[in-house]
Amino acid sequence: MRHLFLLFRPAQRRIAFPKPLDCPPGCHYMSTWPDHAPSTWWESVAITSRTVKYMCRETLGKWPIGDIAFGIKYHMKHQGTIQQDYAGKDSLQLKGDETVSELMYLLNYLRLCFYFSKRPFPEFLQYGGYCQDNVLIQNSKARLLRPAFTIVCDEKSRSFLIIIRGATSARDRLTAATSGEVPFRHINIQKGGVVNFVKGYAHCGMVAAARWIAKYAVPCLNKAKNQFPDYEIKVMGHSMGAGVAAILTHILRERKEFASSTCLAFAPAACMTWELAESGKEFITSLINRNDMVPSFSKVSADNLRSEVVGSSWLNDVVGPIPLNKLFKAINQHVAFLQSCLVFMSSSRQEVRNDADIALCPQPIISEASINSRTSFLSTTVEEHLQISSSFKNPIREFSSLSFTSSEKRPTNFTPKRPIKLNSDPSSKEHKQLFPPGRIIHMVSLPDLASKESIRVYENPRSLYAKMRLSPDMIRHHYMPSYVEMLELLIEDLTNKKE
Repeated sequence: MRHLFLLFRPAQRRIAFPKPLDCPPGCHYMSTWPDHAPSTWWESVAITSRTVKYMCRETLGKWPIGDIAFGIKYHMKHQGTIQQDYAGKDSLQLKGDETVSELMYLLNYLRLCFYFSKRPFPEFLQYGGYCQDNVLIQNSKARLLRPAFTIVCDEKSRSFLIIIRGATSARDRLTAATSGEVPFRHINIQKGGVVNFVKGYAHCGMVAAARWIAKYAVPCLNKAKNQFPDYEIKVMGHSMGAGVAAILTHILRERKEFASSTCLAFAPAACMTWELAESGKEFITSLINRNDMVPSFSKVSADNLRSEVVGSSWLNDVVGPIPLNKLFKAINQHVAFLQSCLVFMSSSRQEVRNDADIALCPQPIISEASINSRTSFLSTTVEEHLQISSSFKNPIREFSSLSFTSSEKRPTNFTPKRPIKLNSDPSSKEHKQLFPPGRIIHMVSLPDLASKESIRVYENPRSLYAKMRLSPDMIRHHYMPSYVEMLELLIEDLTNKKE
């Protein structure tokens, strides 16, 4: 582990990516976050190093062991049915013939995405009814910040299809994990020559991937448009590919000849800030399935989730019957060894409160001498343990010192001091909240009076996806087969009700 870190660290210092020209004054831009795909081997190593460091800081560097082992499951158990949140009073239920036609339209292209992502390329061509002459670009091998994609000429729909594969390989997952925010602007050329300028922030890895695809797609589409000027451009993808497709559509629409480009985003990742996401409602359609958590997963929502888990009362319910002290002590020893190998994690704990805008409840002032004194710390009461441990630079190591001996009785009215989430200043140099792009359609499954599931589809406001909602099947509902199954059931149900 030390040798791996010593290899990555010099590469990260050696490669520095320039600050983007469209970065506004005072923006919190990190020079190690790229806005373009790597062109050399050293750049790839530098980006990988930065991404691994970022992932460790946001997981092991911030989440206490107890919250990972027990707090998340406790929070998931007590949050209730989350499907009702997506069918509230602000949601618009979709019905009628137009809804059925739109769902069948989405199902057709979702199956195309499935065959391109999960099947060999000849099977994809056979399913779509294409021949090799219809293929304009084929890139089936993914690399870092360079996802697999293809461009085909669909004569049946008279359109050019750009299909982008999601995160199916380790390189794709590194692209998705390169999740810092970079400045992104969009010049929307509307009908009649009206220009709408929107600026904000977007997912770093997806912006770099979209710009890399545009580098090859634009010349190809220009040539194809000259031959078929009345053909439309449709960009689509699933998961990470959907986020890249949405950003790529923004890039293409800045050109007058591609101003009519549209996008179909299936299970899109949270990839852009509010203003950019709202600007794409006319040409981007995002489809979300039941408890899929990917559209609401971002740095800010993960920090808010951590605040909720840490602020819950799972410790009161778990710490009594289970001897956690020895378990956490053994785990923390391994974590401490890992932190000693990865130096960048040792100081990440002290930045947790600043990153998430978390302020602790009033606590007694503790001097350095009392913090360094282990004997006085071990002799404090249970409530003092939790108050003092929150002020340490590395609370995960101090958690192992929480002990409940058989001779001590845990107070019945014991309520630990927990962090409280405060409102953040939009102008501050904090991470930006990312949202799924465009118009959002959510497929929901609700229990009815007959104890059966009632399948419905809603057009939801974007604000619902600022919060992460956890569910035991949140991963299964993200996969494309689950999307296909839900769409088929929904179309059948709406058709039967119509008849």
